[in-house]
Amino acid sequence: MNIGRHILLTIIILSLAGFSLYSLFSTHKSIDDSGFAPLEKPEEPWIVQTIEPGGSIFSALAKLELPGPEIGMIAFRFGDYIDVTTIQPGDTLRVLLNEEGTKIARMMFVQEPTIRHHFVAYDDSLSYTMESLPVEKRLRMLTGTLESTLDSALLAMGLAPAVKQSINNGLEGEINFQSDARKGDSFEVFIEERIFEGKPLPRAKVLYVSYDGRRTGTHELFRYEQDDEKSVLNGLYNKDGKSNNVSGVGYPLSSIHVTSTFGRRLHPVSGRWAHHDGVDYRGRYGTPVYAVANGTVTSARWNGGYGKEVRIKHPSGYTTLYAHLSTIGVNHGQTVKRGQIIGRVGSTGVSTGPHLHFGLMSNNRYINPNQLRMVGAERLNAEQMAEFERQKESIRSRMRETANPGALPEDSFTLFFRTWGSGKIPSHLEEIGEHGIVIQSG
Repeated sequence: MNIGRHILLTIIILSLAGFSLYSLFSTHKSIDDSGFAPLEKPEEPWIVQTIEPGGSIFSALAKLELPGPEIGMIAFRFGDYIDVTTIQPGDTLRVLLNEEGTKIARMMFVQEPTIRHHFVAYDDSLSYTMESLPVEKRLRMLTGTLESTLDSALLAMGLAPAVKQSINNGLEGEINFQSDARKGDSFEVFIEERIFEGKPLPRAKVLYVSYDGRRTGTHELFRYEQDDEKSVLNGLYNKDGKSNNVSGVGYPLSSIHVTSTFGRRLHPVSGRWAHHDGVDYRGRYGTPVYAVANGTVTSARWNGGYGKEVRIKHPSGYTTLYAHLSTIGVNHGQTVKRGQIIGRVGSTGVSTGPHLHFGLMSNNRYINPNQLRMVGAERLNAEQMAEFERQKESIRSRMRETANPGALPEDSFTLFFRTWGSGKIPSHLEEIGEHGIVIQSG
């Protein structure tokens, strides 16, 4: 009896163990309350491309080996949302193809750790959303003395080359560094950085620059900004509102966003590799187009694929070209000045939508318009100067707070008033003092 009982118990234990193993290793899905097995989300087959040195959105997409018109159109629409001049080596592009693998369905472009650009493709258009993480803004004052060159001094402080160049461009409008800069000259730079996970992100904003030298004298530059972050007027000006770089030419539009650069690209219409002989700027239909410098109109007509076009010959020998215009506002042989409206943005000729094609020619050859040094204005007008004065005071206040973080702000309930020299406190301030506000006479 005992033997039979042991055999029976053994069979039961083995059976239970078998069921447990079956449950553990079975590939069947558990059933939820709805009666359906929950579906596992498949891993999406993203193709990851990294922008290489000298690369572009075209070269990254070309590696997908898709039809030329598909890549050309997608790359062109991509530029409608992202200024392609901001693309840097190391930026990442993730692409998801459709089920057939013949077209782009979705894209994600990562420019820096805090920003992701999302695209969904619909035929020849893209829908766009941006995802961004919060960053900390930090103000920093840098001071130094010249040992060799300002370039080397700024780079030694850890400033990015682009920031260094904006400082250089600003001061070159005020100072002849070749003849007047001397070892021991001093300088100050006040910048606003964006900090993420303890590290500064690219493209710090230069708010203030000063330079003091035995031969150069003292010069100050302040940043002026408009509400439009792409306004050509945003930049450094001296205390009188004069442009930091009057030797440059103007911009053809008041707000600059580059959709396609000079060089080799896949044409958005033909889909073939071709050389793009200019720079394309995003612009709304009817936006004014300006002459970038004084000159004489040599052509104002319809010109095939360029549609309505204006060409201006300048005293420098260069010729500038403005194409795909909706209307032309000048005539052949007319003399024009820098900043004069010569037409309006359109989409005439072979064009995928409203934009300005801007070209530059020398000796009948197209050359890269980036060779031009462009500035927004020679001097701020009266209305802009009023705002500039307010912004200057704000920058000076932020500099004081940065230098003396424990100091009381100017709008606090304690007012410190110093009357240097006279030692006399104005009567209206004496009255304020009677109401409990502390007044200190120098």
